[in-house]
Amino acid sequence: MAISFVNNVQALTYTKVADYLQTAALFKDSLRAYADIPQFDVLYGSTLIAIEVLPWEIHPWERADLATVRATSCVTVGSTIDHELMHFLLTENRRMRFGAFHLDDANQVLFAESVLGGENMDLMELQTCILSVVTIADTYDDIIAQRFGGQRAIDRLEGAMSPSGGCRLI
Repeated sequence: MAISFVNNVQALTYTKVADYLQTAALFKDSLRAYADIPQFDVLYGSTLIAIEVLPWEIHPWERADLATVRATSCVTVGSTIDHELMHFLLTENRRMRFGAFHLDDANQVLFAESVLGGENMDLMELQTCILSVVTIADTYDDIIAQRFGGQRAIDRLEGAMSPSGGCRLI
């Protein structure tokens, strides 16, 4: 099955991201591309990152086809989702220069950051986005697991992330 794109900008962005990831010394050895969705997985150190190329359909411009690239990493699995954890994540989000913590449908703690795709997408910004997600996920997995229970996501991963950007567990 071929990948279906919403617009030409998403297709162009996917090609640029694929070319970059396949040639970048930092990522090419641990890269996995999906055959049917515009997503890649990269294992960097002990952090698994899903890199999705998404259409940007609701934006401030009337006539423009746009796309974004979102890098996401699962941080913890099974943490107690309560007021204290939510307060902690929202407070930490305020400190972030780029990206934010959020929960997936299974209440796993994720961290994600996005960059604008398209013809003028800056590859240094893409690399910085991916490495920022790696750094935050690797820094906060121990903190969150220790303070709010659960496990670091890397301890539970079978080596892949689901297409929704969440963790696929053993």
